Amino acid sequence: MKRQLSVTVLGTVQVHDGTAPVDLGPSKQRALLALLALQVGENIPVGTLSLALWGENPPPSGSHLLHTYVARLRRALEPGSPRHARTNVIASSPRAYRLQLYADQVDLARFRRLTEAARELVRRDRRSAAFELLVAAAAIWTDPDLTDLRALLPGEEAVAALRREWVSACLDLVTLGLELDRPTEVLATATHLAAAEPLHEAVQARHLTVLARTGRRAAALDRFAEIRARLAAELGIEPGPELTAAHRELQHGPAAARPETPPAGCVVSRPRPPWRGPRPDATELIGRETDLARVAGLLADHRVVTVAGPAGCGKSALALAAARRAHPEYADGVLSVDLAAARTPGDVTREIRRLLRQPGPERGGLPRLLADRHLLLVLDNVDHLTDSCAGLVDGVVQVGRRVSALVTSREPLGLAYESVWRLPPLPALSTGPDGVRGMPAVQLFARRAAQARPGFEVGAKEVGTVAVICGLLDRLPLAVELAADRMADESLDELLRRLDDPLTTLRRPGRRGQPAHQTSLSAALQRSLDCLTPAERWCFVRLGALPRLFGRDEVDRVCGAAPWWRLRTSVVLDGLVAKSLVTVRHHAGRPTYTMLRTVHQFAARLLAGELGQYAAAPALSGRVG
Repeated sequence: MKRQLSVTVLGTVQVHDGTAPVDLGPSKQRALLALLALQVGENIPVGTLSLALWGENPPPSGSHLLHTYVARLRRALEPGSPRHARTNVIASSPRAYRLQLYADQVDLARFRRLTEAARELVRRDRRSAAFELLVAAAAIWTDPDLTDLRALLPGEEAVAALRREWVSACLDLVTLGLELDRPTEVLATATHLAAAEPLHEAVQARHLTVLARTGRRAAALDRFAEIRARLAAELGIEPGPELTAAHRELQHGPAAARPETPPAGCVVSRPRPPWRGPRPDATELIGRETDLARVAGLLADHRVVTVAGPAGCGKSALALAAARRAHPEYADGVLSVDLAAARTPGDVTREIRRLLRQPGPERGGLPRLLADRHLLLVLDNVDHLTDSCAGLVDGVVQVGRRVSALVTSREPLGLAYESVWRLPPLPALSTGPDGVRGMPAVQLFARRAAQARPGFEVGAKEVGTVAVICGLLDRLPLAVELAADRMADESLDELLRRLDDPLTTLRRPGRRGQPAHQTSLSAALQRSLDCLTPAERWCFVRLGALPRLFGRDEVDRVCGAAPWWRLRTSVVLDGLVAKSLVTVRHHAGRPTYTMLRTVHQFAARLLAGELGQYAAAPALSGRVG
């Protein structure tokens, strides 16, 4: 129960159990939950809680009311537990209460972790990485004014201090954006920040500079006049040094002094191209250096590249990382479209138009809309819409001569000019000096487990067990991360015992922005199954009766009950290979087939009847698909 809860205080104060909202009751109970969340993991004295809820004059029954609120919150947060055992989320100590959640379950704690990490990266002169972390941190605040929290806790100094944290983080973000010559990407933040802090000179100075460097010099001059008048009227002062310097740059600085035509040999910095849609994760890819270099190389030589591979192998992460590397080469930037939730070709069109802010229909459709742009179109998770996306990509690439496409899917699009990179699981061996500890899957497990259980390390005693766990999970990044998440509550030995049934064990509650098929290994494999034709499903289910390594004769034996089968052996098996559920190897002119352990377990479970709708033979009237 506890691990599914997520708490937000940087917008509407609320708790979700998975995706379901939890009813926290009346305002005082919600205020109490917010107070505990602001200091998650710390004991807060009853007196402090009472003072925050009622001020210096609590009601005569204040102490009793406080305990009643705690009891009701416990019932809401742990409805399935007996009354005396509801202490897993709100714990008690003498005259104090504590919200006993992991830090990442509270949005404020995640925000602080990201900002602290960003500032550490700045100290190490890794400014680009710090910028991405600050972007992620700023996105956590759904209401920078903290309207709900201020209404629940009027006059509470902690709320005012929180807002100062937002101002500080956003100011750092805007400053870094200017230093990295990425003013367009921080324009919205700078504008919002300037409106929220009209008398904050550093904020206003950065806003003027961002306006100037995004081609809005006239607007910046008008803004300076407004600020100077407001400072004089409300504070009786003139602009300080930072504002004065920003104004001087507006009048005489680089933006004004740059000639229209630069001298020969002069290097002029270009505005950073835009990025629309989902971005790559802030964390580094592990074990994918070779794959990233190869995909980047393919993008340089081919206009359509597809990253294909089995469920959970990290196709999206690799493609977005490759897009980030190629981003500066496209004048109109990257258009990144996540189609995990798309169900029809119309959904694809609407999502692309939404990102381009072109809602209405246009003559010639999307190909004409993109015809004059120089951009990289990233279509992520196209598995359910391969045919329609193939038609879209073909039309866009044929009409838009400077548009390239990077696609992720279980199978290629099937275009004649498409280049395909088959992404395997993480490498089984380490190429570095650290031996087993240097295996990419082990490194990934260690990083994710340390997030789930702060302080956890893979030492000499643990490394062997971790390597075994990763091997049982086929070294698939999704499966490894799902297993590492369980380290929040379990030991390595307990986790290892559970991996006899990873399809049931490996699941986690949905996270904001995360596709549903990444919440469990079963969901990821179910998505692969849903992409198969009836004949391919029939064959796939029966492969669960074979060893993981098998030949075509064995396939004929288990699938021979279908009268249409023998003429279609190679066609159906080729389909399963194309959709990354089966791997083929050729030896002495004969094909041999194999399946990943987790995929084979999924097929065996289907064969056992747990999803019996796929066990019946398809009625095909001469059709394979």
